[in-house]
Amino acid sequence: MSTATYGPGHSEQELDRLIQQASFFGDLTEHVLVRAGLQPGMRVLDVGCGSGDVSFLAARLVGGEGSVIGLDNAEAAVGTARARAAAARLDNVHFVLGDLAEHRLDLRVDAVIGRLVLMYLPDAVAALAHLRTLLAPGGLMVFQEVDLIGATSEPPCPLLEATVARVAETLRRVGGDVRTGLRLPRLFTAAGLPRPRMIMGARVESGPDSPMYDQIVGVTRTLLAPMEQTGVATASEVDLDTLDERLRAEVAAASATVVLPHFVGAWAQLPGGADA
Repeated sequence: MSTATYGPGHSEQELDRLIQQASFFGDLTEHVLVRAGLQPGMRVLDVGCGSGDVSFLAARLVGGEGSVIGLDNAEAAVGTARARAAAARLDNVHFVLGDLAEHRLDLRVDAVIGRLVLMYLPDAVAALAHLRTLLAPGGLMVFQEVDLIGATSEPPCPLLEATVARVAETLRRVGGDVRTGLRLPRLFTAAGLPRPRMIMGARVESGPDSPMYDQIVGVTRTLLAPMEQTGVATASEVDLDTLDERLRAEVAAASATVVLPHFVGAWAQLPGGADA
């Protein structure tokens, strides 16, 4: 396959973490999809669908008269997504195994969507150019990508900021682009798409009981092996067993406000339809 390997892998633990992550950031994605113009009756392709959460969100927006195809190149992810769809008795979404940079469709779709996908591709421009050919006239291209460098805290929380920086550097060293969100206009236009409209969102958290700690510790746990292998940090430096407790204590002691990594949404519409 021509797409890059997803750095964190597709273990059962990682797929469960992605489901929890999707719940935590889901409202940011829904806002982008609604702003972009997903409507009832649309036929949608969700690329890099993982465990299926963005596909399920799109399925709710397009309704029973619409349909969603979830596409991923990891068999474990597709299997999990199919099982979840069956358990929820969703009949307007189905999942297929395939490479988003090469996959073909019998019928063109009204929208191609993806979240945290382009950052892992060796050639995001080529992938977008291919995906453009799958869109019907007037179709929408909608992606939400991250700017990990945008995370911050006030007053500064050194442990929290170092932990996020380790995640970002590990992803960078295994081939991820941690600032893809800010590169979306260049990627879209280089792929022959119109210059996109864009919006940024972020979770802003505080206090010792925020769900952000589970998210930060979860992704650190997932990336611990590549973190060590690439020389970012050792397991003893990370001290995963106490990381959650130390993060909570630091933020609480400082009465800090934490801005988590920025999620940048971008969408463009092909000629042939009404403005989105």
